[in-house]
Amino acid sequence: MLERLEDAVATVTGTDVRRRSVRPSHVDLLRDFRLALLRGNGRVAEHALDELRLTGRLSAENLRFLKVELLGRLERWSELQDLPYLQEMLRARRPRAVNEILLEMLWWKEVAPLSTSELSAEDVYTRADLNSRYGVILNAVDVPITENGRKVTAVAAQVQGDRGRLERLLRAAATDAERGWLRSLVTHGDTAARPRPVILPTIQELFQQAQYGAVTRAFLESPEPSEADMAVQAVLEGEETNQAPAVRSLVSGFVEEGRLRPDRRLLRDLEELDRLVGGSCHSWTEWCARLGRNEHWPDAAQVLRAQHHQWAGLGSLSYAEARAAADNVLSAWAGANQEQIVAALDLLCSAAAKAAATIQAGEFFDVVLMLLVDQPSLSAPVRDAYLLLIVRLLEGGPTESRYQETLNHALLLWRRISSPAAVDWGLSLVDVLLYAPSPVPEARLATVSEVINKIRSFQQRLSSRQDSELETLAGEAGLPVRQPHEQTSDVDTVWKRLDGSVVGVYSLLPRAAASLEKRLSRLCSPRAVEGNTDKVGTATLRSLAARADYLIVDTWHATHPATSAIDQARDRDKQIMPQGQGVTGFMQALEQHLSSA
Repeated sequence: MLERLEDAVATVTGTDVRRRSVRPSHVDLLRDFRLALLRGNGRVAEHALDELRLTGRLSAENLRFLKVELLGRLERWSELQDLPYLQEMLRARRPRAVNEILLEMLWWKEVAPLSTSELSAEDVYTRADLNSRYGVILNAVDVPITENGRKVTAVAAQVQGDRGRLERLLRAAATDAERGWLRSLVTHGDTAARPRPVILPTIQELFQQAQYGAVTRAFLESPEPSEADMAVQAVLEGEETNQAPAVRSLVSGFVEEGRLRPDRRLLRDLEELDRLVGGSCHSWTEWCARLGRNEHWPDAAQVLRAQHHQWAGLGSLSYAEARAAADNVLSAWAGANQEQIVAALDLLCSAAAKAAATIQAGEFFDVVLMLLVDQPSLSAPVRDAYLLLIVRLLEGGPTESRYQETLNHALLLWRRISSPAAVDWGLSLVDVLLYAPSPVPEARLATVSEVINKIRSFQQRLSSRQDSELETLAGEAGLPVRQPHEQTSDVDTVWKRLDGSVVGVYSLLPRAAASLEKRLSRLCSPRAVEGNTDKVGTATLRSLAARADYLIVDTWHATHPATSAIDQARDRDKQIMPQGQGVTGFMQALEQHLSSA
């Protein structure tokens, strides 16, 4: 009876007082889906996708695109390649984001295994049979936004003799290592291939090869009414927002002059091209300004998702520009485009997180925090996104006043959601605060104490893992430590599977392995907990990845060369990815892995 009363009181006090529907809307579910992917939480994302199917609000095609997005963001490339409807999807028009993910899949599944040997681009292209199997993907995006996508398209451009595209890929390369890889590809191709006459392909041939960027450029250089149809389709397939206005203007001129009579399909494509041109934005300030107007913009989230990667980050804005952008987002939230804010919330969070360390973007950052707290449904993905922003803010070293404001804001949110169901979030908050330097230690201690004391009031409802972590964090904060209560459920005894095993941890977080070992020692007796903080693929890191019985890879605090080395030594499905922030995220992921084994 006592347990039930405590549970009832905790639930009532932790319940949001605002009215909400019994089932979340499809917009809220789509928000949760993408916020979960932002944190790499596949379990929550899959649940949200299942709920989205049940709403009946999305078409089968859009659900397939979301499935591709889920598998791609979680880097489950084998599952993505084995989708039964993949070939059918390749024959239809796809969003650019889907094409980017498919290019990444081609790198990991087809090109990367062959690129380690002394093979030319032609050899890789032929052995993987890229043209017949995935030709429509190779040229769907002229210059991809990801490094691996650019490498795949560079192989295709080298084989097709598209020197202009190779130059554009070289200019877009993000690192010296990538530029070196691309140059070596070109050099190796020049020495390996026999000289052959240069024959410029026609627009029709380019279109048949799905070289949409080349089709658009060729049409703009020598516009002909007979080729307008292919040019319009090429712009739509590649979502070429920069070239779209020029193509539309030329085609409109042909129609007005009577040199082109569009059929029904071309008329439909021209309507879609008009939407693409009308919705095009070239910066965050432009997008936010249009969003903030008191008129409904139904494509706002779609435009942001398709085009934001081409814009300069929020950190590059001036203080006045960032403040205006923040004001416009607030106006949209209170006006006609609130639903578009919800649909694009993951992108707003991601952009704010990247700009957290810049002073000029401070107001935009605060607005995104406010949007998260003001969501009608404070679901787990929303709370996790809030915590992610707090982490990024603390990493930037805030001033005393800003740090105090952050603590006060986080504490208000905790008081609002505190319940047994939100214990993991509270533990993650404490973990984050204790790991980050504090300009106001006494304020941090007061916040941590309140969160820990509230969680202790739910002690009868805590799992052994939560109880163990709670007291470990209390000790690290300098608070009195209580004896954890005994647990006997199946969920709690799974920790015994770690007895005698080697648990590996790759993370750049300070003291991550030592803190994990301390928490595990209260639950089980692993033979060793070994940590690694190398920033490149050393022999020590590869050895740990190969021999550890369980390996936690903290991709949020890692370097790309190191994680690539881990992937080479250990399959991705045998790596454990953190589910939350700090070492608490390691523990949650371990518990989920052990329970599902």
